[in-house]
Amino acid sequence: MPVETNDHVSMRVWCTLIPPEEIGKLIEFEDDLLSVNQTYEDWLVSMRGKSVVGSGIGVLLDRIRILMINIGIACAVNRELAEEIQAILSSNLRKRALELVSRMPEGSPEKLAIKETLSTFFSELRFTRDIFPQEEIGKAAPESVKFSGKSGAKKGLAGRIIGSAKGTSKTVDRQETTKAAILESSNILKRIYMRLLSPDPWGEY
Repeated sequence: MPVETNDHVSMRVWCTLIPPEEIGKLIEFEDDLLSVNQTYEDWLVSMRGKSVVGSGIGVLLDRIRILMINIGIACAVNRELAEEIQAILSSNLRKRALELVSRMPEGSPEKLAIKETLSTFFSELRFTRDIFPQEEIGKAAPESVKFSGKSGAKKGLAGRIIGSAKGTSKTVDRQETTKAAILESSNILKRIYMRLLSPDPWGEY
């Protein structure tokens, strides 16, 4: 397997779909990666003609799932590799989604409830599975949240834990939380989906 002397994977085995930091795990599967790359390019051609305007989270998840299915087909004789690539993609897509969720404001119990709902939903989301996202988001919506009123003042996991411990439990409307979270989830997924269609799907936002 040709690898350049500067420790970068040679362009022959490069696959744009795989995050650069993950490609090194797969360089022994040169032919499969070439097939996956072609599958990704074919998916790009088919998806670039489809509008995202008015597309809800279910439609966008279906389009991503089509890519996952096609990867499985491309690696048909190497099921373990297909599952590994799908797991790598799912993990990185999930990471991107949670990063976007973490930037959402939480200055009121309602906003905090929406943020917690999306955090739970995307943490458990399987991009290879056919799901009813509205139903799953509804299940993730909390009945109450710990709200301190000072969420913007604390940073990092430790701060959030402390803030949650000191916060007062506030009851929230699960139905309204679900409706708002569904809308926000579509916005988040649109950003992720559009990056998958870009020349640099894993670049910085």
